[in-house]
Amino acid sequence: MRTFIFIAISLLILFSPAFAVLEIPNTQPKVGAKQWKLVLDNTWKGMKKRNVDAYNTGLLHRPKSEAPGDAVSEGIGYGMLLALYADDQVYFDKMYNASKQHGLNACNNWRVRFDNGFCEHCEGSASDADEDIGLSLIFAAKLKEIGIWGNSNINYANEAQGVVDCIWDYLRSDGGLPPGSQWDPGYNIGYFAPAFYRIFNNFDSKKRDWMKAVNTSYRIIEASPAYDIGMVPDWANHDGGFHGGGGLGYNPYLSGNAFFKDAIRVLWRIANDYIWFKEARAKAFLEKSLAFITKEGGPDAANFYQLQGANKGKLVPAEDKWTEFNEQTNSNTWRWRREHSHLTVGQWLTAAMAVGTDEDKIAWSSKMAEFYDWENKVGFFGNAVDPKGGQEDTLHNEMYFDQFLAWFGVSLMSGTWMNVIDVLDNPKPNVEGITTLPWPEPEPPNSIIAKNNKLLGIQINQGSGIIRMSSKSEVSWKIHNLQGKLLFSSNSRETSWNTGNFKGTVIVSANSERKLIAVR
Repeated sequence: MRTFIFIAISLLILFSPAFAVLEIPNTQPKVGAKQWKLVLDNTWKGMKKRNVDAYNTGLLHRPKSEAPGDAVSEGIGYGMLLALYADDQVYFDKMYNASKQHGLNACNNWRVRFDNGFCEHCEGSASDADEDIGLSLIFAAKLKEIGIWGNSNINYANEAQGVVDCIWDYLRSDGGLPPGSQWDPGYNIGYFAPAFYRIFNNFDSKKRDWMKAVNTSYRIIEASPAYDIGMVPDWANHDGGFHGGGGLGYNPYLSGNAFFKDAIRVLWRIANDYIWFKEARAKAFLEKSLAFITKEGGPDAANFYQLQGANKGKLVPAEDKWTEFNEQTNSNTWRWRREHSHLTVGQWLTAAMAVGTDEDKIAWSSKMAEFYDWENKVGFFGNAVDPKGGQEDTLHNEMYFDQFLAWFGVSLMSGTWMNVIDVLDNPKPNVEGITTLPWPEPEPPNSIIAKNNKLLGIQINQGSGIIRMSSKSEVSWKIHNLQGKLLFSSNSRETSWNTGNFKGTVIVSANSERKLIAVR
């Protein structure tokens, strides 16, 4: 396997617009925080334009569901979290007020349609939405208390207490979190959020013991038949084992027994508990997750996996598709079940950010960079056209769920996603994290770098737009953009590339040596 070594020279920040994500000093691990915060700002703006402003409800909608334009409480919870960390109080309030108006607020209904179609089995809440809404309200109350956020017609603290009360009321007696307020077929482990329960524990005015929810979450995770490789199934029975497959929720795959779109969220949710609270059980699980994916190929292996029998630890079948009937077009749409994308990279990278080495973090950040169009600074994660000719593009992905899971990973990686209460109550000097790679500050002009006994020179004349490359011996030069498209190649000791009208960041490689260079 070829090993790519990133050598430091870059001018990625080619523009200086203000970005409006939440900025509070913290000591969390970070990679390329400045650059990723610009991406978070752009993608949040895209989410508002595409999923909120395109409709007239104030809700966050799903544009590509089976009933296009419907809305679910999951989107309210996720949307409020994004609005909070994007420091957007206006849209935070808009979505929460709309959720109450349309019955999608916590502990109410999980789905509503706007096409006059019958909404079957839409009653009852989804517990991940409930806990996400609850945490976002608690953090909003803190931002208002400290003066970072202004006045609102929402009493964030009172609303948060109501959410905490309703979740407590439907917890199982042992502290297990069922998938909904009126629905308990087993466990959706991707909903478990022990870091949130610790915050509920401190916030709850009724002083109930939320630590039992923390402890039961880890008991169920540790009972997973795939715990040894750091994974859990989409759905588990009440003992944490494989589910029989009956009565499960939205789009179950392989009877709920794969590490698929529900389960993969456990990486992010458990990473929160280690990064925020240094929970040893979170660390133990994530170390197994990271060891598995590293053995499989590291960032290139980010995907969904089977967990049963002889297929344990193998990718989901290459031929498997998800087919969905679109009631609006009266036709089927489909996408592959395997998915090496911004979604899977965005979730797997949280394990690296929590328990990985600096080398791990850099590698995962670099992989995530392939799923954003730096040249055009677009408002979404992913590729408009899959550079590998597959189905991972804006035509086939959801432009909803995939965007959220990528945003959560990147916001954690940038240090934007933080325990708001802790960083405000216990202020500490900001730790910049890894700033030199993969997008470092520029080195002196016309620098020459020696690496692995190979003398390489890469110079860029921003005036003429010519990149000159030289080596001690003949090498294979290649220049790609961050989406993997080959822009230039040459086998020689010395060569040059006229960038023409290209603007953005390119990867210059000489055999196994690579540099990131920005073209103005």
